[in-house]
Amino acid sequence: MRHAILGAGGVGLALGAALARGGHDVTLVMRESSRARYSGVIDVHSGLRGDHRVAARGVDRLDEQVDVLWVTVKAPALRAALDRVGPRSAPHSVVPLLNGLDHPRLLRERFGPRQLVGAIRIEAERTAPGKVTWHSLFAEVSLAADDGGRSGNHSPHDNGRPEADPPHDDERPGAHPPRDGGAPDTAPAGGPTAHPDPHPTAHPNPRLSALAEALADAGIGCVPERDPASVLWRKLVLLLPLALATTAADGPLGVVRRQPALLSLLRDTAREACAVAAADSVAVDERNLLHTLDTLPGRTDTSLHRDVAAGVRPTELTALTEPVLRRARDQHVAVPAIAELARRAAERELRAQIPAPHGSTYRKGETS
Repeated sequence: MRHAILGAGGVGLALGAALARGGHDVTLVMRESSRARYSGVIDVHSGLRGDHRVAARGVDRLDEQVDVLWVTVKAPALRAALDRVGPRSAPHSVVPLLNGLDHPRLLRERFGPRQLVGAIRIEAERTAPGKVTWHSLFAEVSLAADDGGRSGNHSPHDNGRPEADPPHDDERPGAHPPRDGGAPDTAPAGGPTAHPDPHPTAHPNPRLSALAEALADAGIGCVPERDPASVLWRKLVLLLPLALATTAADGPLGVVRRQPALLSLLRDTAREACAVAAADSVAVDERNLLHTLDTLPGRTDTSLHRDVAAGVRPTELTALTEPVLRRARDQHVAVPAIAELARRAAERELRAQIPAPHGSTYRKGETS
């Protein structure tokens, strides 16, 4: 299969390297500045897979046909990144691996029924153009066919209610405990978290099956699911408390645990996120989620915290928090812990205005 990866950050590079190593044709769609410094080879440092190098072409605009377009930029860079995808690319499937809840609508407007819904669980960090450190001992992608926004992926103005059936069927994808580096946030260091009631599809969509086979070639697990909203929410209920708490603490999860009040806020944020998900018709096993948070390694970190500390702007803080706060307001769910932790993270972001290393500062609308 021919794969294009829009966004050559930590997730994009790790995914691209794995697919290329699995025998697939991979093209990285990068910023001009990153492509100018990219050697044409992805350099992977990984305790699980060993250090290795794999060739993958880099372009600053995609104008050739591909089978799959993986979207691994962060939410603030999405709109500008899509300008790098020309109409001739005509991907059969578009798989966004962004964090948050609102990006499917924009992608649906552009790609219609070719969009899937996805989440990735991985810890990967870009250290330079074409160079990635793969921290986690696993990688896993959850995928579902998009339902056109009917299962909870609501617009900012629909008061949390599913929109009317669209004229055409739509489709789309999302990930695990934290630290991904170049795109969506993802997973803990030890291994994938258990999926509470994952609802695997009984009769997989043919496109999901093809993608699962490609990911298997790459050594990446794939979990097909029925409900696209569940794919997004089950990542977000884990990521949100971790991202906000590690950012507020300016350190990994171990630092959070040494501050009892902050640890209590993290746990309350997880509970409130589950309540908002439930109001959005997505059931999450709260006890399992809290157990995961309690047992993640202390070194677990998030890309939001790393970006804030490195001076990368804009961050995905708003993309993570605003959809949840908006749905909480619409559904009359009290979320004082989420609001407080979001406030602390925003304060930390304001205080951390320092230059990013290796020229990686994102200007508004840029992507890797």
